[in-house]
Amino acid sequence: MKRGTIWTVLICLIVISILLTSCNTSTTSKSTSTAPATTTTAAFPTTSSTPLTIISTTPTSTKPTTTSIAGNWWDSLGNPQYGGSFSYRLNADIQGLDAYVANFTAPWDIFQDTLGGINWTASPDQWNYEGKWSPDDIKAGDLVQSWEISGALTTYTFKLRQGVHFALDPNSAASQLVAGRELTSADVVYSFDRFYGLAGYKASLYKDTSLASIASVTAPDKYTVVFTFGVPSPWYFGTIMDPESTNVIVPHEVIEKYGDMNNWHNLVGSGPYMLEDYVPGASGTWVKNPNYWGYDERYPQNHLPYIDKINYLIIPSDQTALAGLRTGKLDIVEGLDWSTAATVEKANPQLLQETRASTGYGLDYRNDKAPFTDIRVRQAMQEAIDLPTIAKSYYGGNVPGVPVGAVTTSWTGWYVPYAQWPQSLQAEYNYNPTAAKQLLAAAGYPNGFNTDVNAPSNYDVDLLQIYKSYLAAIGINMTINVTDYTTWINSYLIGGKQDQILYNQSIGYLQPPIRLIAHFYSKSQISSNPFFVKDPAFDAIYNQFIVASDTTQQKALMQQADMYGITNFFQLNALPTVEYVLYQPWFKGYQGQLFYFWAKISFGRYWINQSLKQSKGY
Repeated sequence: MKRGTIWTVLICLIVISILLTSCNTSTTSKSTSTAPATTTTAAFPTTSSTPLTIISTTPTSTKPTTTSIAGNWWDSLGNPQYGGSFSYRLNADIQGLDAYVANFTAPWDIFQDTLGGINWTASPDQWNYEGKWSPDDIKAGDLVQSWEISGALTTYTFKLRQGVHFALDPNSAASQLVAGRELTSADVVYSFDRFYGLAGYKASLYKDTSLASIASVTAPDKYTVVFTFGVPSPWYFGTIMDPESTNVIVPHEVIEKYGDMNNWHNLVGSGPYMLEDYVPGASGTWVKNPNYWGYDERYPQNHLPYIDKINYLIIPSDQTALAGLRTGKLDIVEGLDWSTAATVEKANPQLLQETRASTGYGLDYRNDKAPFTDIRVRQAMQEAIDLPTIAKSYYGGNVPGVPVGAVTTSWTGWYVPYAQWPQSLQAEYNYNPTAAKQLLAAAGYPNGFNTDVNAPSNYDVDLLQIYKSYLAAIGINMTINVTDYTTWINSYLIGGKQDQILYNQSIGYLQPPIRLIAHFYSKSQISSNPFFVKDPAFDAIYNQFIVASDTTQQKALMQQADMYGITNFFQLNALPTVEYVLYQPWFKGYQGQLFYFWAKISFGRYWINQSLKQSKGY
């Protein structure tokens, strides 16, 4: 994040610009009424006579005998090597160790497997992995070997890999309790029952809203799991197979003895690494699981994982993290702004760099509380912000100066670009403080009002200060309350205790489409709908989206949902950002994918070129 004197000066310049501009701009205000968006009827099979269709299969966990063929795209990654250690940085402490009782912090959970993964032989040209989602056509099994869909999109049958065992850690009493036994369908049933409140369990607060209609999870045999839903939807498959999901498989013995796995000593999974040490607020160390079942699909003779030890350090400061990168103590640093990345790259040309579209920061209004129940207030706040100036000055011209809604600009066809918005709507998003004051007066706030915003300390608080300055120019005095990320998550994003506004990464969001459209759905849990929107017209779009099985129709409904939120100013729609990643030349197998998201299933496939690292003096 940007810090220091330069940003204080920038904010002052922006305030001066606000004062000058507010004297010369005028427009007319918008009515408080909004017409419901038109909707289309989704088509999907409605009879249970739909034949059982095998969607895909993936190899078993038995060691392959084939070798990679020369000329494959992944040959450019080099030859994988075993051994060494890898260190990365988290800018805030983890929220919890058990996804059932706490909000997981990726890539903490590398000790666990999920049902689904991705096709590692798929070309990066097919999908760039810049967001927290992958389309179904490149998904592959992790614990799952094959799957079938039947019952008019209500029944999902998965065949598990055989020979997958929970890690046997000699230093862990919890691991010894499980005794390295095989993971079976009974474990999947137990984990989903516990998480989604089935079979008498109390559902987790962190359950995925898109699986809300789950009716049962059963195990016809040792390696078969059947999911049954009360409402048909093609999206269940993607959510169940989501590698970042909280749908992790846990051993019942540990939960029955300890209650949960939130104590790090009780972590037991079937993933590529085991936790060796954890210091709250400081660091964690993982060591490879010698009994891990996986092989590298691109180099199928290679047993995973490659790296012996994974270290993560809690480092809130970018400058401290970059010092660690320069001295070889860290192997990668994500989430850097343009100016920091340019400075570091110039001074350290040996470092490699990736750029990608990233999430922007907006204001999540409580649409259920005054004054934000009035669309004129929300529109006034939008017109008070000079996005082109922020793009040019704060972001150095490295991002377009036009707003986006909830959907990332990386997903062409899933959102409506600003240039295609109606001209009347574009005008309502133009910087116009005079019009903003008129809107406030029409809404009954001629002198503005006082409000507050809750922000986590590891988000871009400097940008929030700029928002504050712009809003003050139209009479809205916003008090900024900054808390640590853990408190912000538990009290506000999950707990919903914000009185007025939440500062959040809700612009150009990178989440899967099914989660994005839930942002304004009235029945979503608070963390999915922190805007507290309850709009029947939007709910109608959502209800059609979740049953739409045609991709073209899905995209059209997603565009409609996004535009509905944009038109109704449910949030402050600001600028998506560009994220810069710097990493060491000896860190191999990495292709610029969103590291912290994909790391859970990628860690076992990364490696360290130790001879190159040693040649650099590390």
